[in-house]
Amino acid sequence: MKSALLVVVGYAVTSLSIPAQSKAQSQLDSSAGVQHPIAVSSEIQHPVEIPSGTQNSLRVAPVAASPQKVAANQARVGVASDWTHSHVLYPTPKSLGLAIRFQNDPRYMQSWYLRHREIWWPRAGHGRLRPSSFVQRDWSETLGTTSTNGIPTFEPLFDFNYSLSGGFETGAGTLNSFDLLAAHEVEGGAFWATNGSVTVTTGDGTGTYALSPGGPATETQIETSGNYNYNNVLFPGYPAVAPIFTGFDGVSFGNATDNLLFVESGGDVFNTWWTGGNAAGTFPGAPGTNINTDPGGGQTMPAKYTFDVTAMPSCTGDFVAVGIPANAVTGTQANIVGYNNLYTPTDGTSDTCTGSGPNVMFSYASGTGEVPGSLALSLDGTQLAYVEDQLTGISVFHVLTIGTNAGSEGTSPTSPVTPGASGSNAVDTSLTLAGGSGSCPTQSSTTSPYIDYADNAAYVTTYAWTGAGVGAGCVYRIDNVFGDTGPTVPTIAWSIQTTAVPSSPVADAITHNVFFTDSNGNIDVISDTGTPSSYASLTVAAGATSENPVIIDNTNGMVYATFNTNGTNAVVVQAPESLASSVSAPVGLGDTFFTGPYDVDFSNAWYTGGPTTAGALLYVAGNDTTTGTVPTLYSVAFGGVTAGVMNTTSASSTALATATNAATTHATVADASGVTEFFNASTSTDYLFVGVTDSCEASTGGGNAGCVMSLNITSGAPTVSATTTAIAAPGGSTGIIIDNDADPPTNPQASSVYYGTKNGGTLVKATQNGLN
Repeated sequence: MKSALLVVVGYAVTSLSIPAQSKAQSQLDSSAGVQHPIAVSSEIQHPVEIPSGTQNSLRVAPVAASPQKVAANQARVGVASDWTHSHVLYPTPKSLGLAIRFQNDPRYMQSWYLRHREIWWPRAGHGRLRPSSFVQRDWSETLGTTSTNGIPTFEPLFDFNYSLSGGFETGAGTLNSFDLLAAHEVEGGAFWATNGSVTVTTGDGTGTYALSPGGPATETQIETSGNYNYNNVLFPGYPAVAPIFTGFDGVSFGNATDNLLFVESGGDVFNTWWTGGNAAGTFPGAPGTNINTDPGGGQTMPAKYTFDVTAMPSCTGDFVAVGIPANAVTGTQANIVGYNNLYTPTDGTSDTCTGSGPNVMFSYASGTGEVPGSLALSLDGTQLAYVEDQLTGISVFHVLTIGTNAGSEGTSPTSPVTPGASGSNAVDTSLTLAGGSGSCPTQSSTTSPYIDYADNAAYVTTYAWTGAGVGAGCVYRIDNVFGDTGPTVPTIAWSIQTTAVPSSPVADAITHNVFFTDSNGNIDVISDTGTPSSYASLTVAAGATSENPVIIDNTNGMVYATFNTNGTNAVVVQAPESLASSVSAPVGLGDTFFTGPYDVDFSNAWYTGGPTTAGALLYVAGNDTTTGTVPTLYSVAFGGVTAGVMNTTSASSTALATATNAATTHATVADASGVTEFFNASTSTDYLFVGVTDSCEASTGGGNAGCVMSLNITSGAPTVSATTTAIAAPGGSTGIIIDNDADPPTNPQASSVYYGTKNGGTLVKATQNGLN
């Protein structure tokens, strides 16, 4: 057993102590009054970094010999990995004061473990991944997200609103969609509406009407050149890019009798009318109908919980969960599903878990609406937080305590149970946000909740579009979210109305600032001290922009945001948390087809030393500079003018998709997921994972369609080519979760990536062996 008693004087060390587990799991050294770091390895010591000039009265506690002894003497160390942990980052702090403040932030503890996966699972055998010329998809689970026409979701959702000329009717609704480009190689980034509804609010025939007949009525190939007949097509790109359709019929809503709303064309809808029912005739709609992409844009992300990093991978306790953008129906369709027994391929050859694929841990029909945004996990892995969107302006915040009655918690995504019913002991606590009697009575929410673990609070946004690129919303703080011993009763602490459509919120627990972007091209901040009633904004892009959540550098007090256009270019922006200034870098031409660029990420050099470190780079998947429709990876450096400040030009770029799809010779109109960095400490190799929706540049594994790629960024700018390692992902991928870097000969399944595919609505686990 190795242990050490260190007295640190001056600025002698450069690493942090492993942060203590939250709540009652930290202990104090009786003589020195400082935290014991959690032991991880007999070979690794983790002293606290001490800035120069500090007196030598601070003593660091000894590091225990082995994780096994730690597991015997303290509570397990569980790690939650969800969308929020890629949006609040902690590059290594260089001051004692900041390090101590971070030690009291439970999210920092989670972040530390996610950056040091090499210390997980003591007997897992971390080491160099064996060479492989193939990419292994371990399993792919269908989430049941198909309509009667076989069209999946995990695509952008669209809001639809209209006002007929003459004041006859007004209404609004929400549509699910499916990308025709990926499934049928149709030029132009068209979308197929699969379900949704419209609510008529004034005039004759008020009420709610479903998309009629609930999806595409025809799909007939009539020419070898690729022209098709389609019914019920949502085409946001029209008329900027013309579809190659014949018999193009638009979208329609109706019921079992004779009320019908018909919309022809796409982004500039030019014909709307009512027929039958109480309507007196046919009324030309003229301009006045608008379609807008919902916040979130289909960029959901799975959530992974690791039960105990001080023990071996758990086949029962480790799980991955995802929300499903499908209306929940008990016994028919889940909107929340989770899987355990993760570490096995479908051929049953794994030596980590037994069987041939994962097991359904739970499958719930929670409420009646969709869960299109990402889930947030409690630190102990027993509870989930998410927002249900009922498509008619009703948004409901849920805290779900996962049931433990095996066999009674749902058996598949198409055989879910209602939480707490049919033998389930799950508890689903809900809180209506919009659609009730509050300040936002009719607003949707396709965004994701952010959890402040220190205050046990959640931040959530809702929104409503009122015109083309014009809308409003609300930001909520919800208290009493997760319970230590079971369910709680969440309550709204405050809400603030916004004058534009907001993104998912992200909070800094140190400064109590809450950030979001909006459809007016702003970065916005709420100071959550007391009961706030207003927010501040910094305009960094043109209006009518995408609404993507920010990334916060908690160490250096910086905020990063992306926008699909500033009037000319897609941009990535860096600003201090004060929002007193900003710098931006173009990352391709502006694009209104899609709402990316999405999440940015950074090189390992940035994580280990911050933006002033040599080799620190920001990575983002933007667009090409010629057409604005080809996904392109950019790297952006720091310190060209001022130390720690992002440069205003990119350091490198490489196409992620081909300019022309070789399979059909149509011009590429594709989208990319957010990028996800992973540093394999066992091999000192830095990787970046990214998915594209179509025309994958890496034809090996991608096959000129959607794919997920693994890029080596150890030396900075990667080179993407036809031989780049990739795995097919039909329709592209959702956000990507990284598992670990365990050595395949010992634990072949404990080194994986997780994501959803948009075409097919599946949840996928792929082994990194071959992907890196």
